[in-house]
Amino acid sequence: MRFRGLLASAFLGVVATSLSAPAAAASGRNFVSEHTATIEGEPVSYVAAVEEYKVKDADGDEALSLFATSYVRSDVKDTKKRPVVFLFNGGPSAAALGLHTELGPRQPTEDSRERFKANSAEKIEFADNPDSLLDIADLVFFDPAETGFSRLLKEESRAYFYSTTGDPDSVVQLIRQWRKAHGREDSPLYILGESYGSIRQVVAGSQLRREGVKLDGQIIFGDSIFLMETSRRAHNIVSTAVSLPVLAMTAAYHGKADMRGMSLKAYLDEAYRFSMEEYLPALAMGWSLSESKRKKVAGELERYTSIPQSYFLEHDLAIAKHIFNRTLIPGKALNANDTRVVEEATSKKEHGGDPTDAYRFEQAVLSSYMQDELGVKLDGVEYRIFAPDSFSSWEWGQGCSDYVAGAGLCSPDWGKRTPFVDYDWPEQLKAAFADPDFRAMIVSGIYDGLSSVGTHRYLQSQLGFPEDRFEIREYEAGHATAADPEARPFVKADLRTFLNCEMP
Repeated sequence: MRFRGLLASAFLGVVATSLSAPAAAASGRNFVSEHTATIEGEPVSYVAAVEEYKVKDADGDEALSLFATSYVRSDVKDTKKRPVVFLFNGGPSAAALGLHTELGPRQPTEDSRERFKANSAEKIEFADNPDSLLDIADLVFFDPAETGFSRLLKEESRAYFYSTTGDPDSVVQLIRQWRKAHGREDSPLYILGESYGSIRQVVAGSQLRREGVKLDGQIIFGDSIFLMETSRRAHNIVSTAVSLPVLAMTAAYHGKADMRGMSLKAYLDEAYRFSMEEYLPALAMGWSLSESKRKKVAGELERYTSIPQSYFLEHDLAIAKHIFNRTLIPGKALNANDTRVVEEATSKKEHGGDPTDAYRFEQAVLSSYMQDELGVKLDGVEYRIFAPDSFSSWEWGQGCSDYVAGAGLCSPDWGKRTPFVDYDWPEQLKAAFADPDFRAMIVSGIYDGLSSVGTHRYLQSQLGFPEDRFEIREYEAGHATAADPEARPFVKADLRTFLNCEMP
């Protein structure tokens, strides 16, 4: 398992159909342009295409105008050996707002964010991304329904595309259409999803396999496919135990816990060992645990987290992550996405508020990039980074647990499986390994307070993925691992190795 050293936190496009690249084969509104970027110190010529595809709903009707942005290297003679990677962020449901500039060929200049804060009306400048993957793989960025330029054509189909069934189905339809339009049905195929995007990609991958499409690999940023087993809810002792490593690493980062001279990797390994071998059994024993053992475990928890032993003795040997984030540094709060970040301890907005308030810069970046760099002009359609009301309206399913249904206490006909009752996303990923060529990797930030490093290790141990074809990469970063400018080169190096079919 790889662990990186200490890191700090943190063209004119034209409508065209005459270019030689097959991007012009898409059937809808297309904006195609030629560019050159310097990547890894070498010039890379490529065709950028923002293309419209029509996606069908459960009734078989064309219900979604879906736009995807692709980058195809121009000087490749044998595309059968060149990987195509379909990439998307999470949400639900967000456009490919982070990964697009982190892994694509262009990114905002280093001072753009500060200049935007000073004057949001100032034009955003872009520069080549030296860490892009485009030199070794062609990239297709997916913007789900009602994000980016993608818009519903059939309003009554909103519920379908705002679900864990219809959303991944739209990805599958895009993959199918894009590969055919670009003549890339024989190229190696990879899917990369971040956060909720890990759920989307696992379901989409399963559907592709059922359709007979060979999927060479999946790359998961900030896994959430083990959501229910590791979510922080009352009396979920597994979630309590697997959350301890991120609390320990966070306390150490802020100088609140003594690592006793260990390296970061050794300290993380030790925290996870304690979580599984001592902490989890103690939680399982509950109040049957002897008083002396309770005090010993509570003392160890204080050593790892700096939260007083008395707190753990008074709270069933547990502390919720959101409470820890508001307790570690008095009067301050830690950001759940990256627990290295210290913020003012102000009340958080309830779910359902406008998330774009916190992403004004990202909104400006993608809007400017699409118009100024790629020449996209769609009358009356603005680039949108979040789908309206998708977080509060997302349909996770209303099915009942297989175990409860087997006892006759509910009907299996109630509906789709849900992560809040029963689901099989981990098993869907495990099934992919039936293909002896299939490989997968999880990109994990050790300061990710949402889908933390402990949950990723637990997933690996529970499902027994083939060791030679599945590994976890851990970096000193938060939830959006590649967003960390100092972690990104290491993430990219491992991704390059993975896409070249060599496990790091």
